[in-house]
Amino acid sequence: MCNTISNNLYNALQRLNRQMHRHKHRMMPPREGLHRGQIHLLFHISKNDGVIQRDLAELMDMRPSSLTEMLTHLEQNSLIERRQNEKDRRVIHVYLTDAGKTAVSGFVQDNDNLAASLFNCLTTEEMEKMLEIVTKINTNLEGMDSGDIKERCGGRRHHHGHREHKKCHRFSKYISLEF
Repeated sequence: MCNTISNNLYNALQRLNRQMHRHKHRMMPPREGLHRGQIHLLFHISKNDGVIQRDLAELMDMRPSSLTEMLTHLEQNSLIERRQNEKDRRVIHVYLTDAGKTAVSGFVQDNDNLAASLFNCLTTEEMEKMLEIVTKINTNLEGMDSGDIKERCGGRRHHHGHREHKKCHRFSKYISLEF
């Protein structure tokens, strides 16, 4: 019986995830010249203004060359600025420009409106309870993931490409955004 309930809940959450994803893409206004990955990147930069470009590549789980290409596009649109570290010229910091901050502010407003439309059928108490339950599930999954790190990574820090990196290491130094 418990297995059936677990499977039904899992399937319901999968369906909810797909529907939320579709709803998001229907509701979010298109941003001329920017795709979702670039918007996601701007959110990360806004929460970590001055982030080192190399760290940003790992945080975003991207190849450095792909990140450089995205940053170049954002820089050409005057949304970000890259500055070399004065002490170590190999290190590049990434900052939002005023135009970038304005764009992110608009994205945040759009995201707030989306969240309000998704959860307007729930009471505040129901949302709080749902958040509590989802947090509990996330904590459980993170615990399972962290227990596997030593097994998968063998205690080494640099041992694989960027695609595999986030499986072994968490970036607690930076804020991770979910949107």
